[in-house]
Amino acid sequence: MGKKVVTYYSDGNKGKAEVYMDFKEEMAYIEYFDSNDRLFFKEEFPDKSLHYVKDAAENWTLGIKKLETLYG
Repeated sequence: MGKKVVTYYSDGNKGKAEVYMDFKEEMAYIEYFDSNDRLFFKEEFPDKSLHYVKDAAENWTLGIKKLETLYG
């Protein structure tokens, strides 16, 4: 279980992306939520910096980053 670092909100209330840092595993990850605040995807970033992961979360909320797989 990680510690939440930051939350990014999309324009038009389309959802949010929360960035977490798992200090035990030394890995950051993003949890993606829809407009109803339901978690729909978790993306892990092994071997990436926290800065990189924060940029990825922000890019998703801006519509720049697309998720490869939503439900498997």
